[in-house]
Amino acid sequence: MSGKQSGKFAKVTFTFQRKLLLYSLFVSIIPVLIVGLLSSYIASRSIQSEVNQNHKYMLNQMQVQLNQFTKSLQTSSIYIATNLAVEKSVRDGPGIDNLSASLEMNETIRRIRSTSPVEYSNVSLIYKHFNNFIYSNQYSSEQTAMFRLTTILEKMNPRENEPFFVPANTFDDQTDLLLFRPVPIQSNYNEGVLVLHVKPEKILEFVGSVEHGYGSRVLVADEKNRIVISSEQGEMGKTLSEVIRYERRNGGKDPSDQVEIEGIRYKIQTSTQNSWTYIAISPMKQLTAQSDRIRLTTLIVVGVVVLLWATVATVGSKRMYDPIQRLSERFVPRSRHEKNRGDGLAVIGAFMEQLSDTNRQLSYKLSEQSPYLKQGVFQQLLRGEMSERELAIAADHANLKLDGDSVFVCVAEADDIPEFHRTYREKDRALIHYALLKMMEETFQGVPFCSGFTPKTGQVVLLVGMHSDGEEAMAFLKQRADDTRRHVREYFRFAISVAVANPLPAFTEIGRGYDEAVALLSHRFMLGEDITISAEQADERLMRLNRETGEIQKKIVHHVLHGNLDDSRRLLAQLVSELPKSQMNPETAKGLFSYMLGELDYMLQQTGIDLQHSEGIDFYRKLHELRSLPDLERWLADELFPAVKEQLLKEAVSKQTKTVREVMHYVRQYMDEEMTLQKAADHFQLSVSYLSKIFKDESGVNFSEFVLDLRMGKAREWLEHSDMPIKEIAAKIGYASVQNFNRIFKQWSGVPPGEYRKERRHASGS
Repeated sequence: MSGKQSGKFAKVTFTFQRKLLLYSLFVSIIPVLIVGLLSSYIASRSIQSEVNQNHKYMLNQMQVQLNQFTKSLQTSSIYIATNLAVEKSVRDGPGIDNLSASLEMNETIRRIRSTSPVEYSNVSLIYKHFNNFIYSNQYSSEQTAMFRLTTILEKMNPRENEPFFVPANTFDDQTDLLLFRPVPIQSNYNEGVLVLHVKPEKILEFVGSVEHGYGSRVLVADEKNRIVISSEQGEMGKTLSEVIRYERRNGGKDPSDQVEIEGIRYKIQTSTQNSWTYIAISPMKQLTAQSDRIRLTTLIVVGVVVLLWATVATVGSKRMYDPIQRLSERFVPRSRHEKNRGDGLAVIGAFMEQLSDTNRQLSYKLSEQSPYLKQGVFQQLLRGEMSERELAIAADHANLKLDGDSVFVCVAEADDIPEFHRTYREKDRALIHYALLKMMEETFQGVPFCSGFTPKTGQVVLLVGMHSDGEEAMAFLKQRADDTRRHVREYFRFAISVAVANPLPAFTEIGRGYDEAVALLSHRFMLGEDITISAEQADERLMRLNRETGEIQKKIVHHVLHGNLDDSRRLLAQLVSELPKSQMNPETAKGLFSYMLGELDYMLQQTGIDLQHSEGIDFYRKLHELRSLPDLERWLADELFPAVKEQLLKEAVSKQTKTVREVMHYVRQYMDEEMTLQKAADHFQLSVSYLSKIFKDESGVNFSEFVLDLRMGKAREWLEHSDMPIKEIAAKIGYASVQNFNRIFKQWSGVPPGEYRKERRHASGS
């Protein structure tokens, strides 16, 4: 630890040579840098203040002129819309039969237009009750049709009797600023519509008068962020986001006071009045030109000073440190010395300490990785992936001293794997495997070679190298295996069986020995558990029967878990018919079925079902109470298997109920947003058809009916117990249109929302 600390200290400690260099640079650079940056800051602040004042003046002037402009235009439109001749013409309609009214209306428009302070190029009048006929005081009917005024009116969707502006270029072939107003003025755009046309050139005549200084410009946008006024005529009608790209600050959360237009950065100042936005912008390049020149001069001076002092300090310090430098170059490798040009003595000391630390770390890592290297070598041997030459190289790297003329494979495995999983958590199993392996290695010590590994959960493989392969060697191994089983019973909460395979001539063939030992372990169904099994105890006929019955049992468990009771009963009948032919004793047969029940119970618990606890059935006690194979078959086929299927169906239904409840909670949480079945299905990663089915099954109503009842119930509650406006209630339950909300509420309750509120207030006496 002290070596590491001193090495770090040597890295951060400066020599006199470096101190001299750094101090010289510091004293010469800092004053110049401070003065230059301060002057640049003061200049930029002064320019910024001037620009801000200029922007405020432009915005105020623009607001005054634009208020006068819009007020004059609104006044002219009101004069025309409220004129009796115009209203009469709208009601009676165009044509030769109403010629006198049309002439009077035309004369009225001409008179009001001539006296207006704002020059508008054209006046149009849309007759809603007469097939949307359009009158124009300047253009023919063919030219007027090109304006598509009716289409623009429909797309703008005006609110009741409010007039509205449409900026130039908002729609194709619409080159004028348009003002729409209903005629009569309270007709809600249902009878006639007055449209005033204003050329952009007339608007730009006064815009240019307020744009001055630093190349400043002014933009005006309406409440929908569409540009109404700009000195660039092509920008009119576009949205602000199409013209202005805001820069971001605070990690991209807040807009800054700078924008980018056509690749040029501008300083921006914004003001809002009467729902319109007034923006003044000035090019950043012109604003920062003076401060940039000061900053550039400062950097040049600093660069010259740094170069001068760095040269003087470097030459002077180098001559003083030449002897130490030569010594460090002699002891430290050149590549290392070039990377660290600190104090020569510190470099030498740090290098020696680093060599020592590196050696210790490598030794520690090698000892740490040794078990994993051994495990990897054994796994490859198990799969038959190593030749004799490759094994020799790998064993040398893993520090394995393979010895012995014959190799024995001993496999120890927990007798009850499902219980082993339940007893020990996953993070504890590695410790159990390690302890079991060490216990076996200590028990088998005294042989030329003994080492093992863990190929899977609950199983340990021990490789034993011996100079003899006769009966004496096999007896020795069986004795050690018995001792191992006894130690496991004393120190662990499970029992094991150990299989000893026939001797092998080389370590590269342990895969064959492992397969033989695993096959011997499967013989536990016939011989019982907690035993040592060697090759001479194996009965080939019983082992073959054991393999066949094991395959049938796996298929039975598979079919039961998938609800295929017919297939599981068929295979069960086949198994029961085969057992008497094998002359197997009753206890061994019950052992076979006990294993199958354990496998079924384990698989059910993996899905969260504890059948023994929920049904109150003790599988193993019931199994040993049965007196014959037919009784066993009837119990499994008619009672246990249907009970398993029923529990699986209940588990599926409970998951379905939970999902529907989560969907209902999601709908209530986002009631103010547009809610569809597709949106809910996407949120919970379900198909639309599946969600619709389970929602109907669980709640008794369709998804859309549930959403409607939820919204209307909330609206009814607010109508009864609050003074919240109907418009706000509609928005809170996800309706963008009040009319749509009124229509649906009336269909749902039988009366409109306003009338419903009055009835409830009258009934409660409030």
